[in-house]
Amino acid sequence: MSSDLAAILRAIGDGATPEPDRIRTALGTDSATADALVELAYRVEGLRQRSAELRVMMSSTRELLAEPDADLMLQRIVDHAHELIAGDVTYLSVYDPTRDELRVRAASGTISSRFLGMVVPAGVGLASRAVHTRHPQWVEDYTTLTSVPHDPTIDAIVHEERLRSMLGAPLVVKGEVLGVLFTAGRDARAHRPDEISLLSAFAGHAALVLHLARLLGRATDATEQAAVRQRQAEWAAGLHEELTRLAVTGHDAEGIAAALSDALGRRVTLRRAVEGGDPLGQVIRASGDGGRSTVLDDGPIELVAPILGATEVSGALLVERAGEPLTAVERRTVERSALTAALVLLRRDALADAEERVRGELAAELLAAPARREAALARAAGRGHPIAAPWTALVVTCAAEQRASLLSRLRLRTDWLVAPHGDGIAVLAPGDPEPAVTDAEATSGVDAALLVFGRARNLDEAADAVRDIGLTARLAHGLGIHRGRMDAAVLAPYAPLFHGDGARLARFVDSMLHPVVDWDAAKGTMLFATLVALFDQRWQLAATARELHVHVNTLAQRIARLRQMLGSVLDAPEARFRLEMAVRVEQARRALEQT
Repeated sequence: MSSDLAAILRAIGDGATPEPDRIRTALGTDSATADALVELAYRVEGLRQRSAELRVMMSSTRELLAEPDADLMLQRIVDHAHELIAGDVTYLSVYDPTRDELRVRAASGTISSRFLGMVVPAGVGLASRAVHTRHPQWVEDYTTLTSVPHDPTIDAIVHEERLRSMLGAPLVVKGEVLGVLFTAGRDARAHRPDEISLLSAFAGHAALVLHLARLLGRATDATEQAAVRQRQAEWAAGLHEELTRLAVTGHDAEGIAAALSDALGRRVTLRRAVEGGDPLGQVIRASGDGGRSTVLDDGPIELVAPILGATEVSGALLVERAGEPLTAVERRTVERSALTAALVLLRRDALADAEERVRGELAAELLAAPARREAALARAAGRGHPIAAPWTALVVTCAAEQRASLLSRLRLRTDWLVAPHGDGIAVLAPGDPEPAVTDAEATSGVDAALLVFGRARNLDEAADAVRDIGLTARLAHGLGIHRGRMDAAVLAPYAPLFHGDGARLARFVDSMLHPVVDWDAAKGTMLFATLVALFDQRWQLAATARELHVHVNTLAQRIARLRQMLGSVLDAPEARFRLEMAVRVEQARRALEQT
């Protein structure tokens, strides 16, 4: 082994990530081994980072639960967050719901003497938005932010601190906002989804710890003997270390339930869904409302420990009955295991929410003014979307009350770009229309919806096509077509003529054809079909008669009847043009109605 390679391996073991070129130089021409070693270095670095993150979170749990002073507890939360998350300043604002204002109670990395104790009035800045939306908020440069109200005093303090980029995540437990945790930088920069998810996870962790500390304090068993308490504490600490190891190495909440099952010597299962009217689901919801586990008097389940999400109960750990009842320490250990499961689920969900929000913003940017599209296309390419390959553009319309849930379901497809568009929802899907439309129908799950689609050679053309497809969808609605699938090319020629006003187009068709349509409906005749054939055959009577399979004399009688109904429309060139347009639209409408 060369000295360079040995030094590289020692560096990886010590936590450093050597430069890829250095690794490849040390290994010479063995590119496959070099690539494998580069990947190993990055994986070791990623695992070390995740281990550090979770170690900071979990170590803060013990410290915070042992800290009786509220101000010191808040400061420790900020100190741990500052250690965990890259940023120049980290601070926590406590929310007062009676005044709808926030006050900075703890900070790390500040230089301004006025920063600690700063009061954010109601409705001002990113902090108020985070409180009222209960979602993370961020900005690349606060000094240029115009979408939220500003306060002169706060802006002066921010200027003293020279802060520009900001990212804040609310501390929320069961719908109650406790405050907002912020990380800020003195340079303008964008925030990555993993940064957003990490701060959200830590904010959720801090909120849950504060809430759990308050609840668990009431459950201290004063009569428990010191020796028993020590042994049980050691058992709980060992289990806690095992759960930490599982979380660091990427195990999910089911793995945590399995480890808890081994430690307790009885079966523990994870239940994610709490919907429905079954008795166990009702117990889970009630446990979440109280913030404590519930012991059941009978049945196969002895203990229900709710898994608290940021705004609702996201599931529960179910401990089956076996032998002696669970002790108080075992019950609290199950509750803390539920907290660990909540952290695992919270981080995963936070990353998914941030990713969905980024994709939604990208879709909206693509559908905005074409002048801004070049940057959006570059972002799409950077995120792995095949911008030069064929795409399908869809506009999905449905009832207003179904739109929000339909938007959420369509956004489950991570390879699609989905955004609201007019009265409907625009979908940009890579690939050909047939699989895209079929998947959209299956994903939406809405029967009373109309999907209008078009083909595009690339993502840029697909974004351009959405406007015309939306106009076509409006035309279809005006013609009475409210569900099913439709190729936009069927009605596309008529969309510009009527500005997408389907009702106006329907009135035009009715004004031209209502005598013919009414006569056919009343008499069972085929005058409309005769008009279609006449225009198809350029009014050549012999060819038209052959197409209709009738004698020329029969055709002449039908034309005479049409002249009685339509008058000079059949003779004047301009009027005949308008009549043909009405015939073609009605023909398309009938064909779409049949499908």
